[in-house]
Amino acid sequence: MRLAGKLKAIIAIAGLCAAVDAWSVDSGTVKIVQGDVRVERAGKSSALHVGDGVREADRVVVGPAGSVGITLRDETLISLGPNAALVIDGFAFDAKTNQGRVETSILRGSMRYVTGLIGKLNPRSVRVSTAKATIGIRGTDFIVEVGDAN
Repeated sequence: MRLAGKLKAIIAIAGLCAAVDAWSVDSGTVKIVQGDVRVERAGKSSALHVGDGVREADRVVVGPAGSVGITLRDETLISLGPNAALVIDGFAFDAKTNQGRVETSILRGSMRYVTGLIGKLNPRSVRVSTAKATIGIRGTDFIVEVGDAN
């Protein structure tokens, strides 16, 4: 293989690695864990620990005596209580402009949510959904509780 061919191959591989890395960027970090807290990602379930990352499409599930605190990259704070389940439906954040979007679904249990930079600069870019409603962000701090859907 000539030098030009090798260079093209190296550039192609570097581009592929960058694309995979950008897709797997963590949306946030687990800051507090008590009891059994799990993340369901790509069909697998694993325990969450302090320092672990959470990503778009992750489902965070808290056990009966558990709780978890998560800080997203825009400084949004999410706290989940016992028997809670949350999905990070979408997250994008540009640290240079502080613009982006946060989309979550609380499936059950209780959640305290404190908006970060995205919500403070553009509240319409934050959406929290439940089985029966979508919460429009008007303030910066709220609590929601969702009972079991029967």
